[in-house]
Amino acid sequence: MNKMKYILSFCIILGLLSGCNKDNSTLNSNGSGQDVWLVNIEDILNLGTEKDRIQSIDSPVFVPIHDIRLDDDELVLAFHHNGITKVYPRSVMGVHEIINDKIDKYYYSVTYCPLTGSALSWNRNINGSITEFGVSGMLYKDNLIPYDRNTLSHWSQMGNLCINGKMIGFEPETRLLLETTYSVIKNAYPDALILDEESCGDGICGQKSGNDFGDPGSGDPPDLPPGSRYFGVFENQNLLLFEFGLFDDSTQVFQTRFGNLNLVIAGNHEKHFFVAFQYDQEVSGREFYPVQNDLPVIMRDDTGNEYDLFGNITSGPDKGDRLISPTAYIAHTFAWQALFNNITLYK
Repeated sequence: MNKMKYILSFCIILGLLSGCNKDNSTLNSNGSGQDVWLVNIEDILNLGTEKDRIQSIDSPVFVPIHDIRLDDDELVLAFHHNGITKVYPRSVMGVHEIINDKIDKYYYSVTYCPLTGSALSWNRNINGSITEFGVSGMLYKDNLIPYDRNTLSHWSQMGNLCINGKMIGFEPETRLLLETTYSVIKNAYPDALILDEESCGDGICGQKSGNDFGDPGSGDPPDLPPGSRYFGVFENQNLLLFEFGLFDDSTQVFQTRFGNLNLVIAGNHEKHFFVAFQYDQEVSGREFYPVQNDLPVIMRDDTGNEYDLFGNITSGPDKGDRLISPTAYIAHTFAWQALFNNITLYK
């Protein structure tokens, strides 16, 4: 499905009667407060709708993962905190785009943009106040613009930045949000909880969005194949991209230095998981190695630690610790190229 089809689908969801156009008469790059934008307003698609025309899910209901029947290859998003794994079918996310959720006292939002194919999780504790995110009805370079309901500020999803309003310039904390298949997550985490589609209260909830990932091949960033998706690590407006083909049909692990980050990247194209972790100077000398066919464990290091899909150390001398994840996610080629200038393709 090409970009134009995504945009048309998005407009249909919002309602064609609202008008899908580039009329930015309600936007102003001059002035102060709500009138100031960190991005060029000519790149903002104002869909002419009120906020929340696409309704976020603010009180999600979950059931044991084996109580829901999905196709094994259907894509899902998974979030893990304090031993609890929650799973969000991407088909549901394609309809609602934002879910406001929590585990224990950690409040977060899962955001998904069906146009750019990007999914991130944001900490909802902003400057000491718990907020909710909603769908604003605007796009920045075809990417979702959430707004927060505490201050009505607007945020760039892929840019991971508040671009307008009281919180302008603020970067929300991200956590690892794993995109993988239903088969992988239900077998790796049999105690996981999955969003109950019927709790959405919408007749089209659960409509499939499709498995639109592919094998993009090689090439420099300006020549990235337009129909592909890449896994990217984002730091200080710099982007490091990984093509899916690097991970072939077995789990692969790569270590690299990117900006100020020591990174270890693990992925498996066949099982469709791609994750990034950063490690500090105390473990900078460690070597990481892939582990095959032992999910949820995906890698080990030379001290005897084993790591699962979320970076948790499940066995070894540091059992109970975990690696933290940088801002990293999958998106379509056109979106990476539209939103970022400093792109490095990992070779």
